Amino acid sequence: MSTLSQFSGGGIKSVQRGTITVPSNSSSATATITAVDTSKSMMNYLGFAGGGVSTYDLWPRIALTNSTTVTASRTGASFSSSVSYEVIEFY
Repeated sequence: MSTLSQFSGGGIKSVQRGTITVPSNSSSATATITAVDTSKSMMNYLGFAGGGVSTYDLWPRIALTNSTTVTASRTGASFSSSVSYEVIEFY
């Protein structure tokens, strides 16, 4: 059986989605994912929800910290915020 990577050298290897909740009185939180090759991966910000969303400092940002960790961080810490993410790894 042939795979897409044999013909084009690429394609999607894995897609992982999740949500990270940054609790009130905290500036960051993490999620553990199955290991990916960070040089062949990308992240998508899928949106967020939380109290006090009218102030930009409560909007969480996301980063692929290393091959197994996604970090959500923000500058404000008054309310809890949840952010959804997607990590796509390519061949």
